[in-house]
Amino acid sequence: MHASTFVPAVDLIIAVHDARRPVARAVRSVLDGSEGLVRVTVVAHDLGIATVEDALALTPDERPHVRVLGYSDHVRSPAGPFNHGLAHARAEYVAVMGSDDTLEPGAVRAWLDVARERGSDVVLAPLRQGGQVLRNPLVRRGTGRPGPRATTPLDAVSDRLLYRSAPLGLLRRSTLARLGLTFTEGLATGEDLELSARLWCSDARIDMLPSAPAYVVGADAADRVTGARRPVADELAAVTRLRTVGLPGELRPSQRRALAIKVLRVHVLGALGRRQSADAWDDDGPAALRAEARAWLEAAPTALHALARADLAALRVVAGRAWVARTGDDERLPVGSDDGGPATAGGFAAAAVARARAGRLTTLVPRDLPDLLDPESTATRYVRYRLPW
Repeated sequence: MHASTFVPAVDLIIAVHDARRPVARAVRSVLDGSEGLVRVTVVAHDLGIATVEDALALTPDERPHVRVLGYSDHVRSPAGPFNHGLAHARAEYVAVMGSDDTLEPGAVRAWLDVARERGSDVVLAPLRQGGQVLRNPLVRRGTGRPGPRATTPLDAVSDRLLYRSAPLGLLRRSTLARLGLTFTEGLATGEDLELSARLWCSDARIDMLPSAPAYVVGADAADRVTGARRPVADELAAVTRLRTVGLPGELRPSQRRALAIKVLRVHVLGALGRRQSADAWDDDGPAALRAEARAWLEAAPTALHALARADLAALRVVAGRAWVARTGDDERLPVGSDDGGPATAGGFAAAAVARARAGRLTTLVPRDLPDLLDPESTATRYVRYRLPW
C-alpha cells in the first residue's frame, strides 16, 4: 500500500504481529472524528504487507489516510516496529497505539487542540479500560482544566508521571529527536520505560486534559506479550537498564526518589507478588530480585519512608535488613553486615503471601505516622484516587 503524499498534523503508528488482531477496528477508531489531521501507519511486524492490507479492508475514503509498512526482526516486542514507524513519520506530532486498543471518537482532534493551545511537547491521553477510567497518572486536582492558561504543565514528581510508563497520547516529534528518545529494543517487556522516564523528567512541556476523549485499552488479546510470566531477571531487565545507563544519577534528587519508589513498588514488589509459591521462582530469581531491590534502595534510601508497613516488611525479606532499616529507628545498617537471611524461593514466596494477606491498615499506613503526609505514600495515593480531577 502506498503512503499518502500529504503531511498530516499527527502520524500515529500501530504495530501488529498477528493478522487476527482487530487492527481494522483500531484504525477506524483513530480516523473517526480526526477531520483528516492524522495519518495511520500500520507496521506489519513479521507479517506480509498484503496480509495486513486484506485485514484492514480499507474503503476508498480511508486509503489516503492509512499506510502499511513492513518490518521484520523476529522479536516479540513492539519496540522495533514502533521505532520503524517513527522513523517514517513526518508530522509535527506522533503517537503509538496497540492493535487491540481503540480511541474514542475525536480523540486525536481534541488532543491536538490542547497541544496547540498550550504549546505542548506531550499531551497525555486519558485512559479507559472495561468502561472504567484509569487514574494514571494521578495528576494534581485542577491541573487539567480546559483553556490555554488555565493549567500549569505536569510535573514528573508532583503529578506521579513515572507511574505512566506507556507514552500514550501526542508526542512532539522534534522533542523526541532532541532528547534522542526511542523505544528500547531487545527487551521482552518494558520497552517504553526508559523513553517515558527520560521524557517525563526532561524540560518538555507535558499536559493532559482528563475530560478529553480517551485511549481505550483493549482486552481482546489473550497473549499480550507483557502478560506472560518469565524469569525474574528478564522481567526486571528494563529497570536494570535504567540503572546501567546511569539514569538515576542524571535526575534531580526528587525525581530519583520518585523513580526509585515506583520501581520498588511496581516492579520489585510486583514481581514478588506474582510468585506466591516456591515453584513459581526460577533458580536465579531470588538473587536477581534482591540485587535490584538493593540497588534502588542505594539510589534513594529515603524511598522507604513512602512505603506502607506491609511493603516495608516484604522489602526487609527481599533486600535483607542490612539494606533496609534497623528495627526501631531510621539508621541503615552498613553494607556488609548481617543481611537478615539468604535469598531463597521459599522465603520470598512466604513474604509474598504475608504481604498479600496483610490487613488494610498495614497496607496503607507507613511505619512512622508523620510519613502519612509524604506525597508518595500509599495513603496519599488512595486519597487522590477519590478526589475528582
